[in-house]
Order: sequence, then C-alpha cells, then structure tokens
Amino acid sequence: MKIDNSALIDSNVLIYAADLESEFQENARNLLDQGMDGKVSLCVSSQVLLEFFSVVTNPRRVNNPRSPEDAIEEIKKYLSSRLTVIVPGDEITEKILDLCKRHPVKGQGIFDLQMVATMLSNGITKIYTYNVNHFRPFEEIEVLTP
Repeated sequence: MKIDNSALIDSNVLIYAADLESEFQENARNLLDQGMDGKVSLCVSSQVLLEFFSVVTNPRRVNNPRSPEDAIEEIKKYLSSRLTVIVPGDEITEKILDLCKRHPVKGQGIFDLQMVATMLSNGITKIYTYNVNHFRPFEEIEVLTP
C-alpha cells in the first residue's frame, strides 16, 4: 500500500500534544489537529498508539498520568479522525532484518527500526518526531519536527 504524501506521527508527538505542561505541546497539538481534520495527510501506526498508551499511563514517565480508560478514549479519537492507521505487513520481519544489516542497532533501537520498516512497507517516507537523532541515520526517510 502506498499513502501519497503522508507522514507518520511518532508517539512523542502524541504524548506532547496531550501534555499541557510540555514546551512542545502547542506545536504538537497544532500538527495533530491538522491531521485529524484532514488538512494535512498524517498517519499513525499500531506501534505508535501502543507507545502512546504505555507512556501516558505510566507515572514514572509523565507527571500527570492518565487512567487506562482516558488513554483508550484518546486513542479512539485518533481512530475516528482522518488519521490513517498503518500496520506492519506480512514481510515486516524480513524488512526489519534487512534494515538491521544496513543500520545496526542495539537494545531499544530495534523498535525505531521496526517503525521505519513499517513506514517503508506502507510507502511512508516522512516522520514527524522530536527524537530526530533516533531516525536521522535512516537515509530512506525524511525526519521532520512539528
């Protein structure tokens, strides 16, 4: 599947958009709102949504954690908006291993690599993130900041 001109929103953009205390909240919220309204073509992956849930419900990761029910309601808003949800394809493991040969990673870095593999298997070549350095090594994609 190819999603023309779309960009993936990384989980940190969703997290900052939901965090009223974040210095990035306004820019993250503006971008997310534009995507949810269909003014810009944005997508999320199932991995991004799970990472969002994991962080915003964890009191060790955020100052004001949400209840699981609140986090689920927020995710449902994304799912009912004009954001496209992408998922890994059948060949995702092979794509991850191929990328790993070209971009060796260790530990948690494998999850960023999985995100890139999911993007590429869906024809997505742009990502909005605040973790620019995590994705800069991947010349296959363009890294943007909200």
